[in-house]
Amino acid sequence: MQEADVREALKTYVTEDEPAMGLTAGTVLNAGRRSRRNRRLAGVAGAALVAALAGAGVAVVSGGGSTDPEFAAAGACLGRPGARPSGAIAADRPLSPELVEWAATSLTCHLGEALPRLLPDARYAPVPGVPVGPLVGFSHGGEPPWGNRVDALALIRDREGTGDLTVTVGVADPSAAATAEDECRRETVSRCTVRSGPHGETVLVGTEADGTPADAPRDIVVRVYRGWSEIYVQASNTDRQAVDGGAPVATRPEPVLSEDQAVGLALSPELYLF
Repeated sequence: MQEADVREALKTYVTEDEPAMGLTAGTVLNAGRRSRRNRRLAGVAGAALVAALAGAGVAVVSGGGSTDPEFAAAGACLGRPGARPSGAIAADRPLSPELVEWAATSLTCHLGEALPRLLPDARYAPVPGVPVGPLVGFSHGGEPPWGNRVDALALIRDREGTGDLTVTVGVADPSAAATAEDECRRETVSRCTVRSGPHGETVLVGTEADGTPADAPRDIVVRVYRGWSEIYVQASNTDRQAVDGGAPVATRPEPVLSEDQAVGLALSPELYLF
């Protein structure tokens, strides 16, 4: 990773009025090179980038907390969301409050059912700084690309250790799939592959570049495009805690979901919200 890329990424990020929550190192890198809408292809941060982020005060969770997060079973779905409310679905317009509530509930209910099936021995805790509990959908609000999506995050722990999960469902113009596929094919910082889903969905899978040390932090990032929906699933093998001002370290051997599990989750028809 070049210093010029880091500087440009940070410059682009800090000049935009966007919340830091949910930011990954790959997001920051792509911010310096891509449009706001398509910069969420993840790569894994080296220590230099995370240290730069820490110094800039962006999206780094400091270690050394006084208490360990409280892990518990996934919460139950408290009420089915029903049919999608009417309202504008557009890549350049925020969702209405009714659509936000419906989409957040839909995401919460599906994750609460899907994750225990995928990870029967896992327990879940909130991600520090996130305003809701683990696997609970919420909106950042504001204008797109934040105001027309819902997110859910969680720290996940099982016998292998702790990792984290982010799931986002947002509105993207149908033309975004071809643009993202082209970017994926030209990606050089991390490894990105293009697949097709069972019903013609565009599926992009990002991981670290070949040759990444085996004990390095790792991410699996999947993006699925179908209709107006863009589904984003990121699973890591870290607990998001910066170590001595540097990069998070691996807190389990592999990300909390395998590549096949992450792809399967992103292809869930229940997440085709738009």
